[in-house]
Amino acid sequence: MKELFLAVDPDLAPFQQVMDQFRDLIERGELLPGDRLPTVRQLAGDLGVAPNTVARAYAELEEEGLLICDGRRGTHVAPNIVANNKSTRIRGLMETVARFISTLTNRGYSDAEISTALRRYVKE
Repeated sequence: MKELFLAVDPDLAPFQQVMDQFRDLIERGELLPGDRLPTVRQLAGDLGVAPNTVARAYAELEEEGLLICDGRRGTHVAPNIVANNKSTRIRGLMETVARFISTLTNRGYSDAEISTALRRYVKE
């Protein structure tokens, strides 16, 4: 099993963060078809989240066809995943940006403030 570096921000939904991070690792080719993932309990303990959070993320990723959850045999990256699929990467990027902007909006930032900050950051 590969060593994974995942983190959960307590201000955001942990389930979504776990899903996004695994999706990103698969899309970038850092997790390859057949790679084994940590058990639900192990990952939940490592991240300090409820086991149901990890189980739900694994189940959603299995529905997307990215993972295979096979009881005692463990959870693995699905065998037919194509890393760096452009449309998948763009969709993932857009979803991540939308969540990021939503989080900033919920924290009281205006669209103009967010836009200005992003333009400054991208230029640097």
